[in-house]
Amino acid sequence: MEAARTIPGRENGGNCDIKNLSRGSKIYLPVFVDGANLSTGDMHFSQGDGEVTFCGAIEMSGFLDLKCEIIRGGMKEYLTPMGPTPLHVNPIFEIGPVEPRFSEWLVFEGISVDESGGQHYLDATVAYKRAVLNAIDYLSKFGYSKEQVYLLLSCCPCEGRISGIVDSPNAVATLAVPTAIFDQDIRPKSSKVPVGPRLVRKPDVLKCSYEGNLPTTENPGARI
Repeated sequence: MEAARTIPGRENGGNCDIKNLSRGSKIYLPVFVDGANLSTGDMHFSQGDGEVTFCGAIEMSGFLDLKCEIIRGGMKEYLTPMGPTPLHVNPIFEIGPVEPRFSEWLVFEGISVDESGGQHYLDATVAYKRAVLNAIDYLSKFGYSKEQVYLLLSCCPCEGRISGIVDSPNAVATLAVPTAIFDQDIRPKSSKVPVGPRLVRKPDVLKCSYEGNLPTTENPGARI
């Protein structure tokens, strides 16, 4: 009755789960009450944009070293409420210099048409869901279960984008998956899908076994 839930992202910050907010980031949070406190938590070792399985990032324990500063009158100076009360504002972020760096991506597109063929007018959520489902279906052809791919897209540093929001009736979202995280080449080719990892049940637990002879893609970040 008197407090704001911290599960969702909200006006004063909340659980925003933005994967690029890492070491060196700056966060400008609105302050709505006198004597407000600051708390932080839910640190992730790795996460994909959207954390699509809800609790699908790689959670971790850790310590935060924070420097806090108050910009007096900052809300009035920089933030214009987009609604009927002063609460209708949102935080501003500066992304830090420490984030995953990849140069090669396979990008999956989704539009705002659901699995039953129903069209949702400029609905970016439906479009992003379709992009994720398209990625899951495609990557499952390379020997992974769809459950494995679903979890992977939630915890690997994939990049989600609203790529088109003006060409009605379809919103367009994209999901970019870094190719270097795989031990096989996942790009489409004129030949058949190569034999890569295959699922083995022992007896009812899925285990991914790789006994092929495919060229691997080196992750440049692993040399650091």
